[in-house]
Amino acid sequence: MTARSIRAEELDACCAPGNGKPFAEIARTFWKENSSSPDLCFAVEHDGRFVGRVFFHHNASAREFHAFGFHIDPSVDFSVAGMALFGIALPALASRGATKVGFAVYDIYDERAEQTETLYEALGFRPMQAKRRYVWKDSGSPVVVPARLVFRSLSSVGEDAFIDAFRRVTEATLDRDDQADIARYGLAAAGPGYMALLKDIEYLPEEWQLGFTTDGRLCGLVVPQLIALENEGTINYIGVVPEQRGSGYGFDFLLKGMALLQRRGIK
Repeated sequence: MTARSIRAEELDACCAPGNGKPFAEIARTFWKENSSSPDLCFAVEHDGRFVGRVFFHHNASAREFHAFGFHIDPSVDFSVAGMALFGIALPALASRGATKVGFAVYDIYDERAEQTETLYEALGFRPMQAKRRYVWKDSGSPVVVPARLVFRSLSSVGEDAFIDAFRRVTEATLDRDDQADIARYGLAAAGPGYMALLKDIEYLPEEWQLGFTTDGRLCGLVVPQLIALENEGTINYIGVVPEQRGSGYGFDFLLKGMALLQRRGIK
């Protein structure tokens, strides 16, 4: 097996295995935004064909990288191909000044999620979050949102209000990834950090929502977004401020996010 970075004209061929076509479009978007490039997209070849890939893009600081599009073809040894792939990718990222590299394992899409986790841990990565993912499928019945909160979009409240809300819902978090970032950068950095991260994924200010109690107090937020796979969305960020926790408002925000995705035709 041979591992290397790809050339721009090889992107479609590299993404052909494993229904990876959407990742080709994502990669091109990142290339246009200068947050990725062909030399940050790596592939494994065997007998003249692509049998594995992993792509990377960086955040605004250009020091923290995130992987996407990872795939190993079932025709080759998963561990051998994975080690070859990351054996060239990780030193390349280090040479670019990477201080942090993140990988997400989506167990609802990855039939070999356990193998993927084992591979990452063998490479020296440690898990930062433990999640159970739930999938909602549209039955055609409108999602009904409780009326006890008043929702306002980012386009109406402005980015500063949303950045402050990100900071407030992150206070006293139990999320280990968030805790690590707070310890490293401080709570004040949480708001701008999440704003930048989520804007890179999809930025529709009318869809990002703050929720307020009827007397005008901030309760929390929800950010529903389209994800890489066609016609699939996610509740990408959701939170309640500390003083409002324990009253079930998280359920209201979840329903609001689902209703907005449903309105967009997300199934």
